[in-house]
Amino acid sequence: MPRNLIIFGSPNCNSFTARLLRQESTNLKGETVTYNCFEDMPAPCDGCGLCKKQDGCKFSDLDTFFNNFEKADNVIIAFPIYNGSFPAPLKALLDRFQRFFNKRFALGVKPPMNGKRDVTLIITAGCDTDPLPLILPQIKPLFTISGCSLKKAVLLLDTDNISPNQGFNPKIINF
Repeated sequence: MPRNLIIFGSPNCNSFTARLLRQESTNLKGETVTYNCFEDMPAPCDGCGLCKKQDGCKFSDLDTFFNNFEKADNVIIAFPIYNGSFPAPLKALLDRFQRFFNKRFALGVKPPMNGKRDVTLIITAGCDTDPLPLILPQIKPLFTISGCSLKKAVLLLDTDNISPNQGFNPKIINF
């Protein structure tokens, strides 16, 4: 039975991001765990260097998250675009994957994280500019060290010009 992990990076549970996530996750099979970046507010990486010396992090707030991440077969990352990038709590979470980069390159552990994961990105943006050229270079290095393979992106653009009550037709990109 597959295990799914949803990473929700929007502050609003009724946003276009949340609505699109609900639409896209209706067909998930197996156990699903959700991590809400705005509710859980992960501590940001402070560059202390501990993870260069030992496997782990000085902060324990993401221990359960990383356990769920490592067990996941499928990961959905859903977020709105903020200033051409990720919302700050999601960025803080992604930066904490630095421990696996250091596990691989400073400690020499290959692979630094067990398992393989298929990833779907769900992205909303107020403007109609495709965010993937900005987002993919930021997130692909994380995939390399965490056994992830990007399978699909679901984009809903120009939300500033969509009425909250109207339906929407996202663009789906398969990789």
